[in-house]
Formats: sequence, structure tokens, C-alpha cells
Amino acid sequence: MNENDSTKRELINKAKNSVINFNDAEATNVAMETIRSGIDPVDIIEEGFIEGMKTIGDGFESGKMSLMDILTASKTMNKGISLLKPAAISAHEDSCFFGNLMLSL
Repeated sequence: MNENDSTKRELINKAKNSVINFNDAEATNVAMETIRSGIDPVDIIEEGFIEGMKTIGDGFESGKMSLMDILTASKTMNKGISLLKPAAISAHEDSCFFGNLMLSL
């Protein structure tokens, strides 16, 4: 594993944990660090922020999380994604966003 892969894996884990822990500041930091590092923001969105939301959703389904937890986690996720969206669009000119959904053309 090279340094870039290690940095990417670390950012993915931080993004996921920021959502799970409802940490808006960490989500913002991860997004800014992703942009500075040149790592594909779509990877951080898909493998980090969205996976964090899946974990929250699983917790809700099992009765360990409340609807308020889902709403709080989605607010955290959106903080990170809103910062990464412009970088994702410029990195993937053959793609387009509809809300938080990205389509590759």
C-alpha cells in the first residue's frame, strides 16, 4: 500500500466516523483534507460519508438508533458532501449531480 492509498483509507475512515459520531467539524476537516490531498472526492463521499449513513441506518433498523440520529447524521454528512461536491464535479466532468446523487455519463 502506497502513501496515497494509506491517506485515502484514513480519510474514508474519518469521513465514516464523522457521520457515525455526528461530528460536523470532523466532516468539514475531512472534506478540506481530501481537497488538499488531491484524492478523488467521490471515493470519500461513497466509501466514507455514505457508508457512515448506512451504519446509522442499520442501527435504526435494529432499534439502536432513533430517527433523530438519522437526521443529525445526515446533517453531518451533508456538511462534508457540500464541500466536496464542487471538487467532485470538476474531477468528473462527464458526471452530473442531482442533489446528492451523482450520475456518470
